[in-house]
Amino acid sequence: MKTISLEVSEKTAEAIKRMSKDELEKLKEKVELYVSNPAGELFAAMDDAAEYAKQKGLTPEKLAEILEIDMDEMNRTLGLEK
Repeated sequence: MKTISLEVSEKTAEAIKRMSKDELEKLKEKVELYVSNPAGELFAAMDDAAEYAKQKGLTPEKLAEILEIDMDEMNRTLGLEK
């Protein structure tokens, strides 16, 4: 195993500091899956596309309309659940 360092927001850093050993292990597993899985490239491309759309002023509502996705599902996907 190797230790790495990532720059994250203050809010994220604080949340990670409060995590239990179990939660940290699950986070580690998610990171491993994200970077080792071929789908990780797809997720990275989707993140890039989402950032580009945001910069161009594309709202989640318009994106949902374009993609024909239910707004509740879109919010869950984007982590914007209320």
